[in-house]
Amino acid sequence: MKLSVTAKLLFVILSMIISSNLFSQSSIESLHKEVKNLSLKALTTGGSVFAEQDFKKAEELLADAEELIKENQKPEKAIEYLNQAIELYKKAIEIAKGKSPNFSSLMKTRELVLIHGLSESTLKIWKEAEENFVSANEEFEDKDNEGVTKYSNLAEKLYKDAELVAIKDQYLLNVKAALAKAEDNKLEKYTPKTITKIKQYIADAENVLTANRYDTLAAKKILNSALYEINHGVYMQGVFTKMQDEDKTWEDLQLLWEEPIAKIASDLKLFPSFDTDNQNLTSNILQSINAIRAKLADSQKEAQNLKAEIVQLKKSLDETKTALADSKSEGQKLTQELSVAKKETENLAKAAEETQAKLALMEQENVKFKTVSETTEKNLKLIETISTMFLPSEAEVIKNGDLLTIRLVNLNFPTNKATLEPQYFSLLNKVQKAIQTFPNGTVVIEGHTDGVGDYQKNIELSQNRSNSVYQYLMSTMGADAARITVVGLGGSKPIANNSSEEGRAKNRRIEVVINPHLELNK
Repeated sequence: MKLSVTAKLLFVILSMIISSNLFSQSSIESLHKEVKNLSLKALTTGGSVFAEQDFKKAEELLADAEELIKENQKPEKAIEYLNQAIELYKKAIEIAKGKSPNFSSLMKTRELVLIHGLSESTLKIWKEAEENFVSANEEFEDKDNEGVTKYSNLAEKLYKDAELVAIKDQYLLNVKAALAKAEDNKLEKYTPKTITKIKQYIADAENVLTANRYDTLAAKKILNSALYEINHGVYMQGVFTKMQDEDKTWEDLQLLWEEPIAKIASDLKLFPSFDTDNQNLTSNILQSINAIRAKLADSQKEAQNLKAEIVQLKKSLDETKTALADSKSEGQKLTQELSVAKKETENLAKAAEETQAKLALMEQENVKFKTVSETTEKNLKLIETISTMFLPSEAEVIKNGDLLTIRLVNLNFPTNKATLEPQYFSLLNKVQKAIQTFPNGTVVIEGHTDGVGDYQKNIELSQNRSNSVYQYLMSTMGADAARITVVGLGGSKPIANNSSEEGRAKNRRIEVVINPHLELNK
């Protein structure tokens, strides 16, 4: 059946509309990504301070455009808003470049807050600091030095307060949350002393950060102790409640802790006795351990004695050679005795040389072992340093053979988006430090999705997300492009079951795989 001219025309028009809509959607997404990047750059360079009105207007335009995009309405209007925002952000950035050197010290203090990331608890302080910074800039324009000093000092104090709150949140929130959960589960009923100890640890860590906010290693060490005590308390609570549920008695608890002690005693060839105070058993175990240490010391002493014997043998050899030389002057009468002595001396020399060769070989092996051990220990400390860079809530550091995987458990993207949000910049700064720890290393940034949805779209989405991380490392921190590879794996490598929301959330992740290319002295 032939189509009428009208039907053909309608078909052509409909095809053009569909193609136009698809093109517009792609253009909007690309344009939106560009605007978001410019918004971040304007914020970090101080555009929100030195070009406050332009920045605010650009933010309003961005918000309006995002609302239209969300509702899938008026794409032409959304594009118009985004283009206007681009011009305003660029203008704010250029103004900030010219004015920020006048406040270089304050800008550095401000930057420290952004590095740690803005959160709900820091946002109010941040906004107040920004207002004072704006006032300081206005006083600078009016050439009022007293006003500049006043508002700069207020802004600096507030920025530092915001930074301290951000640092404390970064290190304390997960521990406090764990404690709150434990208390909700009535841990204090079973382990009140442990709860008291945990609260003291948290207070001590907070005091350490208050005294020196950059002494994070000391604070982290204290908080690790707090986390240990929480787990310890939960374990004890489990033991006690299990005893109650199973009608266990104090006798069962006593037998429970006697079992591992009995095994240790048995390995040390001791007969464990629990019918009296366990102090004697403890003393016997310690005595056995000390005896083993004493045997080790004796072995080392014996090795030193062997070295002394070799020295003595060399001395005896020298004395024998001297005696042989003197005997030659005794004449023909001692020829036969001299021949026997020479043979004995040669045998002694051979034995000494063999002993010396064995000693030299032992020394070489010892030096080789010591060098390899020192290098291995150094490499392990480097890897251990990477583990201490991240909080458990931020990333999991996994050692697999020669590879080191940093699984960014706290890095999330908006649904079906690859936009990198500012709150994760501090985490990516740590990733950069981890990469720089291994100057000879190579890096693969892997993007992963869950198993839901179209396979190819998941591949593209994971590729875009890993590209976002790559672009941030390249543009913001100047990473070495030759060392970094980006790959999108979609849902091909799940680490959890996709049948639950929790499992799918774990599968949506970014993993940074580092091959340190460590050199081991041989």
